Amino acid sequence: MFRHNRLFWKIFFWFWLSMVSVMMSLTFALSVLVDPADILPERQALFGELETAGRVLERLPGDRFEALDTLTSWHASRGFRNTLHVFDGAGRALGVREPPGSLRDFFRETRDATEYRIAVRDGQVLLGPYRLEREGAEYLAYLVKSKPTHMLHKLWRLISHEPSVFLVLLAVSGALCFILTAYLVAPIRELRAAVRRINEGRLDTAVSAAVVSRRDEIGQLGQDFNRMAERLNRLVSAQQRLLRDVSHELRSPLTRMSIAMGLARRKGAGNADSEHERIEQEISRLDGLIGQILRWSRLNDGAAGAGAGPLELAGLLAQLVEDADFEARAAGKRVHLTQSETCRIDAAEPVLASALENIVRNGIRHAPAAGEVEVRQHVAGSRAVIEVRDRGPGVPEEHLASIFEPFFRIPEASVSAPAPNGSGLGLAIAKRAVEMCGGTVRAENAAPGLRVVVMLPLSAKASAP
Repeated sequence: MFRHNRLFWKIFFWFWLSMVSVMMSLTFALSVLVDPADILPERQALFGELETAGRVLERLPGDRFEALDTLTSWHASRGFRNTLHVFDGAGRALGVREPPGSLRDFFRETRDATEYRIAVRDGQVLLGPYRLEREGAEYLAYLVKSKPTHMLHKLWRLISHEPSVFLVLLAVSGALCFILTAYLVAPIRELRAAVRRINEGRLDTAVSAAVVSRRDEIGQLGQDFNRMAERLNRLVSAQQRLLRDVSHELRSPLTRMSIAMGLARRKGAGNADSEHERIEQEISRLDGLIGQILRWSRLNDGAAGAGAGPLELAGLLAQLVEDADFEARAAGKRVHLTQSETCRIDAAEPVLASALENIVRNGIRHAPAAGEVEVRQHVAGSRAVIEVRDRGPGVPEEHLASIFEPFFRIPEASVSAPAPNGSGLGLAIAKRAVEMCGGTVRAENAAPGLRVVVMLPLSAKASAP
């Protein structure tokens, strides 16, 4: 399973090496920094040993010197490596053993202490004083003990004499490192497999919920990966659909042009004016369609949104309606600006003008003969609202949202009037352009006609106090 996973073994061995190093370093630090005499159970044992020696000394017969020598001999005969030292009230050491210099210093520091004291000096553990009385005089007893064996030495002795214990520790630490490594590497391997599937063209790939639900950076990476894969799949599907629709749209005028050319050849020069006119219309239609496709492509690339800034909306609408009314008159229709309020928005003027032109032209196209298109603009809260209403046949409710999709055409069975000649890109371009300006667009039936509502946020600079 992990044969070819070098990352797994790298992480595993680094974890294991780190754990063993930490264990060794901790043992060494404890042996250097922590005084074993400070460990409470050992301190109590040492104090108990001092009290035992002091009580024995109190009960021993003979003078104080003989008693101390007797106790020392008794202590040594039982294998104790501790030495007992006694000082009289004048600070003189009794017995045949000369106390070390460290103990004399410790005696001067603690001779008036009412509780036991303990210290480690010159590699020896010193503890006392134990106060005892013999023949009416007070004496102070101290115990000198060798410093406990170095913990590192104890560890080495454990390894050399009990290798099975050391091997068990290594096995337990190795098992923990293996589990931790598998926990970290498994989702990475799944992400790698998912990337490989996407590279093979399976764009519907997603990592499992077990990875996404993790509450760490790997879980966030899995969530980002799924969002990326979903967006990539959606973009590729949209591009494929766009190419399919473009091919379909281009084929119709090309077919008509081919038929017109054939008819023109049959009639000969001078009798094919109508066919030549039709060819010119189809060429114009193709040119317009290609132009809209290029505009749609630029909007999706995001490059068309450059240059956004504060824009006075009423002036833009007035000019736009005037131009649209001029074009509509050629078809016997009219465009009116019925309401307009002064306000400023943040947008790139060419992008917003393109969006509104497409919406108004769509209204002109669907308005009945000699009909009118109404444009109304007002402010509602922090947004500017633009409404464009024609008085045409409207759109079935189930297709209101779909009319903003590229090349969408309402099924002929759903409408009573024939569909006007159009590429199906105008409203899609308008929706994308409005979204680039931070706004939204929707369509609703106005009975009669269709009302397209554009909502744009007001400029923050203009609304600031």
